[in-house]
Amino acid sequence: MNLPSPTDPKSWPPFARLVAWGALASAALLLIGAGLSQVAAVASAQGGLLSALVAGWLLATLADAPIETLARRGMARRRAVVLVWVLGAVPVLIIGGELIFALAQSLTTVVAGEPPTSAQIAGLIERPAALLQSVGLKIDLLPVATEVINLIRSTAELVQGNLAGIAAGAVAALGPVILALGLGVILSANPGYLDILTTFAPASSGASLHRSRQVLESILARFIGRHILMGLIYGVAVGLAASLAGADAVLAGTLGGLVMAIPSIGQGPALLPPLLLVLLSAGPATLLSIALIVVIWLLCMTLLAPRLLNGVLHLSGATVFVAGAVGGLVAGIPGAIFALPLVAAVAAIRRPPAPSARISKRATTNKRR
Repeated sequence: MNLPSPTDPKSWPPFARLVAWGALASAALLLIGAGLSQVAAVASAQGGLLSALVAGWLLATLADAPIETLARRGMARRRAVVLVWVLGAVPVLIIGGELIFALAQSLTTVVAGEPPTSAQIAGLIERPAALLQSVGLKIDLLPVATEVINLIRSTAELVQGNLAGIAAGAVAALGPVILALGLGVILSANPGYLDILTTFAPASSGASLHRSRQVLESILARFIGRHILMGLIYGVAVGLAASLAGADAVLAGTLGGLVMAIPSIGQGPALLPPLLLVLLSAGPATLLSIALIVVIWLLCMTLLAPRLLNGVLHLSGATVFVAGAVGGLVAGIPGAIFALPLVAAVAAIRRPPAPSARISKRATTNKRR
């Protein structure tokens, strides 16, 4: 009986080859799964470091446009880097300090004061109840308002009681923040460091990698930068509107603007922080302030957001929905935020580059001839 050679798979029977290929495929899948689990374990263990690296790259990407503008106008690049980063850091420090002070002051006012009586709550909801009755709706708002105020007070007490833990967490988070800022400054001053990626690629794909990085950074910078601009405009507007009711304008504007600046998921919830602060203030112009805040929010959603964000991603509505949903399922909130610019960058990279002006002019000239 002649047995097939074990070193020559071609001489094996078809069934033996099928079993062998199945065993090899199973072993390969097991090894790939084990490798991916190890990578996931390392990534989760070094989540702070990886987040700091990504945040530093994103900060450098955002700062690249103004730095390049100043450099083209004759300013030395290092001076442009220092100027842009200082001008960007000062407002953040001021807003952060004002937010901490205003939040602490508001928590002290809410928690330290006596619980409102039923008469005070009834006076607080008198105007909204009258407005509802004027359109034919008779709803007893007193139980709802009482529960909301009690919930706000209990939440404020919980936050104030855990200030020590919150402060400790903030101090622990300073390490990755400092690392992200340092990396961002280094990449802004020395953008050539990122070109090291092309040294590990074949020479033919170096230009393709360089173009892909430029497209991704450009889309990310415009996507995040325009959301920040929208949050700034919204925060200033709702802060002024909240001040009419006697609410803390800095706290209302900062919280509303920060939520509005969150890409993809912040536009809807941005209405809640200023509204809650205005309702807590219970000033004489509460109803007017609420109406102004709602109008400002609607204008941002229907007019400002389309004007700022149209033309940034160049994606269809269905693609935006699918990319955001898949990104959220895979990586949570960061996945929902950054899935859209990543998909837009892949789509832009796959599109052929636009012809240069010189080539277009030459083609027009030849056509005329």
